[in-house]
Amino acid sequence: MIRIDLKYQPLLLEALEELMYKVSLELDSLKGSPLSAHRQQLTKKQQELEKLQQLISHA
Repeated sequence: MIRIDLKYQPLLLEALEELMYKVSLELDSLKGSPLSAHRQQLTKKQQELEKLQQLISHA
């Protein structure tokens, strides 16, 4: 497990929010299209980012 100083928590959460926003915009542009491998990867990435955000915010 990686240990990160709590003073970096706000910056990490902000960076994660921006990345989650970028992924959600890309997913939104694919809305209504077939479930491609790229779309599946983006969905998985979004789920992993959400888990990571929860881990950091509860640290």
